Amino acid sequence: FSFTMLRAAVLVVLMAVAVTALGSAAIPGFALKNAAVSGLVYPAVGLGTGGYGLDPNRMYPECWIEQIPECGQHTETAVHTWLQLGGSRIDSADSYFNQDSVRKGMVSSGVKRENMFITSKIGSSNPMGYNDTLSQMESIKTKLGTSYVDLLLVHWPTSAPSALAPQESTDPACNTKMSTYNAKQCRLNTWSAMELIFKRGDAKAIGVSNYNITHIQEIMQAGMLLPAVNQCPFNPYRSTTQAALKAFCEKNDILFNSYSPLGIPDLTVDVPKTSSLLLHKYPAPMSSNILDDPEIAPIAKAHSKTPAQVILRWIFQLGVPTNPRTMNATHMQENLSIFDFSLSDAEMQTMGSRPQDYCDLPDDWYECAPRS
Repeated sequence: FSFTMLRAAVLVVLMAVAVTALGSAAIPGFALKNAAVSGLVYPAVGLGTGGYGLDPNRMYPECWIEQIPECGQHTETAVHTWLQLGGSRIDSADSYFNQDSVRKGMVSSGVKRENMFITSKIGSSNPMGYNDTLSQMESIKTKLGTSYVDLLLVHWPTSAPSALAPQESTDPACNTKMSTYNAKQCRLNTWSAMELIFKRGDAKAIGVSNYNITHIQEIMQAGMLLPAVNQCPFNPYRSTTQAALKAFCEKNDILFNSYSPLGIPDLTVDVPKTSSLLLHKYPAPMSSNILDDPEIAPIAKAHSKTPAQVILRWIFQLGVPTNPRTMNATHMQENLSIFDFSLSDAEMQTMGSRPQDYCDLPDDWYECAPRS
C-alpha cells in the first residue's frame, strides 16, 4: 500500500463529491472553507474561458473575446458543450470580456443554474475599490444572467485601465493617477466590498487570484474574512516555485486553484514586445510546450492517457483543482476523464521534478516565476 494510494484515499475522505457526473464516473470536488457558505463544493475540473490569442487567422481555438464576433461565438459553443458533457464549473471573469457569450452558452445548454458552478472575477482591467467592486458585481450578474455567482474572485492584487475598460477607479486609494493611490489600502477596500457581496448572498464564496503570501497576510492583519480560494498559475514548469504559497494557503484553509495547468498550448502566435500581451516561451531545457515534455509522455503512454490528462491527474493528486481552457469537445471529455486512474509515487516525483520557468518581471510573462 503505497503513500500515493494512502494520499488518494485521504483525498476521497476529505473531499466532498460533486453531484455532476460524466457517464457513471462522479466528478469529485473540494469543500470550500473560510468565506464560503457551508457545504459549498468546488468541482475539481472547470472550464477556463480566458484566452490570450487575438490572431484573426486563428480565432479557433485561441480567441475567446466577444468584441471579435467569431470569438464570442466560439466561447458560447465551448460553454454549451462543456455543460452538455457533464462539466459544471465555468471559470469566467469580467476582464475576459466575454461574459455575455458565457451566458448564452449557459442558456443554450439547457442545464439548470443550480447544477452549474459559476466563477467570476472583479478587476484587473476593470477598476478596483469599494464602490467600483459593488458596481462591477451588479454588471457581472447582468452579463451572466444570474442573481448570484458561486465564487467571486479579486482577479489581481492591482488593476489598471485597458483599451476595453479605460475608466479609472472612483476610490482615491485605487486611482493610479491620484496622489492618494495606495495599493495595500486599495486591496483592503476592495476586499471589504467583497465581504459585503458575500454576506448579502450575491456570491456563495469569495476569494482572490494571483495573490502572494504578503497580500493574504494583509487581510489577516485587518481581521477580515479569509478567502476561500486563491487561483494562481500552477503546472509542471511552475510548481516547486509555487510550493511556499500553496503550503501557506493550505495551512489557512484557502483552496489553492491552478490556472494554466497545461501552460499555454493554445497560443501559437507571438505578440510584439510593444503589445500589452507580453508572451513567453518556455526556454530550454523545458519543452516549448509542456504537453511535449519527454518525461511526461512515457507516463501518459503507460496509463493509456494523453499528456494533458496525466498533468491534470498529477495536479489533482496534489489536492489542487484546475481550470484548463479548451474549445475542443474531445479535450473537454478527456479533461473530465482523469478520475479512473492514479499516478504512482515515482510518477508523481517525476512530474514534480521538472525544470522551473523563471523570468525577469515584468518584461517577460507573469506566469513564470520572478528570479528575485
